[in-house]
Amino acid sequence: MKHLLTLFLLLFVISGCGTNEAEQSTLTIAAASSLSDAMEELSAKYEEDHPDTDVNLNLASSGVLANQIKQGAPIDVFLSASEDHFTELIKDDLIDPELHTNLLSNKLVLITNEGTSLTGWDDLLSDSIDRIAIGTPETVPAGAYAKEALESLQMLDKLHDQLIFGKDVRQVLTYVETGNADAGIVYKTDYLTSNNVSLVAEAPLGTYSPITYPAGVVGDARKETQTFFAFLQSQEAMTIFKKYGFQGKK
Repeated sequence: MKHLLTLFLLLFVISGCGTNEAEQSTLTIAAASSLSDAMEELSAKYEEDHPDTDVNLNLASSGVLANQIKQGAPIDVFLSASEDHFTELIKDDLIDPELHTNLLSNKLVLITNEGTSLTGWDDLLSDSIDRIAIGTPETVPAGAYAKEALESLQMLDKLHDQLIFGKDVRQVLTYVETGNADAGIVYKTDYLTSNNVSLVAEAPLGTYSPITYPAGVVGDARKETQTFFAFLQSQEAMTIFKKYGFQGKK
């Protein structure tokens, strides 16, 4: 009888453990790499307030993430640095039509390292500048904005041979930090994360399209997904975003 009671208690404990595991929810959040630092803090905060939820971050360029969603990757929420990539997903019915919004905005800046002397955009044409890093325009929104700005400044054709391309905006930042590029064009928020680069100048207004960060729920929205999406729009989340240099939606 004593052995039967022990067996019963053991089965009860095992059953209870299985129930707790079943109650644990996992959310996969795909976010543009320029959001990395802010999203890591936001995810940690959300998990602290929702101990029954694990948040997995998938950080990459917006174009890469959009392609993953098109191919059926299990993603719950997408934060993009590109309206174009996001709009494509809406047209393909891959984003919930009721659960998406323009969440944030950003600025484009020219940066350099300590070994390079730049005072403005015109200096990119000087003989002392060999390599200028931008994101790959086809997949990295920051690269598309950079290309747009250089075209507006009538520099793109002149600098064509000096351009080197990064797989995302953080790689562009690294190229400049390590001296593999003399200058780079990144988001202002990326510049603010580094102590190893200097701000030369913001891109002149009107030389590139407004930089917006749309966010939305991918596919059918679970209750947990809707809760996280609402959290992203909260004042608490916006305070964290602004801490990393992002501005509210425009």
